[in-house]
Amino acid sequence: MLNYRRIQDGGLTETRVNHVQFEEQVDVLIIGLGTAGAIAAIAAAAQGANVLGVDRLPGIGGMGTMGYVSGYYYGLPGGLHVDIDEEAQRMGREHFLDRVEAKKYMMENRITEHGARLSLDTKITGVFMEQDKVTGVSLFSQGRQWNVACHMLIDATADSVVCMLAGCDTSLGRESDGKTRPFTSVKVWLHPNGTITRTNHDSGYVNQYDPFELSQGILQAHASQLLEEFSDESKRVMFFAPFIGIREGRIIEAEQMITMQDVVAGRREAETLFYGYCDFDKHGKDNVLETEELQDLYVAANLSTACFSVPVTLRSLTPKGIKGMLAAGRHIGMDHDVASLLRMQRDMQKCGESAGVIAALAAKRGAEASEVPYGEAQAILTASGCLTEEHDRGIMFDDSFRRESIEWMSDPADIRAALGTDMPGVAIYSCKLLGERIAPQLKEWLTEPEGMLRYGAAIGLGIAGNPAGAPTLREMVAERDAYYFKDCRRTNQFRSAIAIYLLGKLGDADSLELLTSIVCDKQEYDRELYHEIKETSYKLNTSKNFNELYFQIVSHAAVALIRIAEAHPELAVEIKRSLRAAFADERHLLNTTTLPKLTYEYETVENVRKYVLHFCG
Repeated sequence: MLNYRRIQDGGLTETRVNHVQFEEQVDVLIIGLGTAGAIAAIAAAAQGANVLGVDRLPGIGGMGTMGYVSGYYYGLPGGLHVDIDEEAQRMGREHFLDRVEAKKYMMENRITEHGARLSLDTKITGVFMEQDKVTGVSLFSQGRQWNVACHMLIDATADSVVCMLAGCDTSLGRESDGKTRPFTSVKVWLHPNGTITRTNHDSGYVNQYDPFELSQGILQAHASQLLEEFSDESKRVMFFAPFIGIREGRIIEAEQMITMQDVVAGRREAETLFYGYCDFDKHGKDNVLETEELQDLYVAANLSTACFSVPVTLRSLTPKGIKGMLAAGRHIGMDHDVASLLRMQRDMQKCGESAGVIAALAAKRGAEASEVPYGEAQAILTASGCLTEEHDRGIMFDDSFRRESIEWMSDPADIRAALGTDMPGVAIYSCKLLGERIAPQLKEWLTEPEGMLRYGAAIGLGIAGNPAGAPTLREMVAERDAYYFKDCRRTNQFRSAIAIYLLGKLGDADSLELLTSIVCDKQEYDRELYHEIKETSYKLNTSKNFNELYFQIVSHAAVALIRIAEAHPELAVEIKRSLRAAFADERHLLNTTTLPKLTYEYETVENVRKYVLHFCG
């Protein structure tokens, strides 16, 4: 007797079935042949497993092929994908329009050369379970439904489709408003010198599970890019990638969840399968809607480009309470913050390879994945280069602007020296970690005549949750300057916005009048600081149609007022009245950007406006 679980009329249904006719039995069944799934199929087949790979699309490889993103942003090279990339590069120059087409061809050949099979244009329609164990699935292709039994199933759909069908709990988006990371669309165009070039565009926020909203978002993204290119006669748009880049979807509840606290603390694991490596590449300018943990690092400490090594174990690939199944892709067990880091193509290919190896070894033993000896999997992954000691880089600045290891500080003299510079980020975050242990020194430095150190000390106290620096933070906000820290190559934070964020974090009621004037005074936008920075800059803002400083100060002021209302309920009515008036019209939106609805810039501001008005009721 099996349970059959499927989506019907928008809801998950379960029925008991006495007998199921399976057309075939495989060792490893992989649903989703994108970035992770394609490599998982190659890895499992290479270990001698009988493998069937299924995908709803007509091709495999995900963003690295169908999405036309042929380059890499962080992650470290290693494992099966390296040889494939190198051969695809050679083959692409000789036989194909581009290496992405060659890579798709290469991976399809690698999958089948070991006897594995592919079923493309195929959808999963249900899951068969024996108690808490997945035993098979129903599939639909070419107008018919058919059933496949398996020993191990790998959900590589990137959206937890099979895990959800099997009953695994999932989460979606950030806690503040449920939004996921902005999606990207890729434009392929002909450079005047005859070379083919591609450009990734942040294209807005979209619910990929709503077909109408998804279609609308794609059309708007492509239309905006076409209008942009018509203004430049030197560029000829060839096509838009058929597969857009959805950066985040449903994330499974795994046996072990990887948290931001673990990552920043540098937690190591004894049975690592592979290492992720990247900065918290969250995209999106609405920092105020992220978690306090992420804002402390990204905003208050200005460490947006600090890179972190993340050890990933089998338990983070294992859906909690479910047997016979692993996850591989950007939906493995982690929190929303880590999901902005642990999603890069190199890392997801290594994730797929790890899952494929484990699944094949489990099938060979007739065992569960958890029963596979770690040493056996480790040997295979080490031999392929998927797992090496060099992949554990700890915490680093790792780009052409700044390349050095990061060690959190504990010596007050070192912290003092750094707080007095325009690159104080590591010292600021160290103050958060030290807490009250560094508070006496920070309070002493508040009396220093030198402004940089005094302001740095106030920020250090604020990030540690100590209100002693609040008067100096209010002074920084009142001055309203356009000064920004220089720790990173991009998305550096304005000191005024940092101070506002920390006043909200502290729930500082004494800043009520100051913050209210920022969001309510219609002359705020006329201040000189909002018009000082006119040129686009990668260090601050790459969009000529977005006033970054105005948006950050106003959005942080609005959310800081909400935090103060939460800390002081007696002020809530007054604060809600002020916020309602400030965001009743589109004044702040028009001061920030003139771009239309559905564009990335417009939706960024609208996210904050909706959040504020929802709070106001």
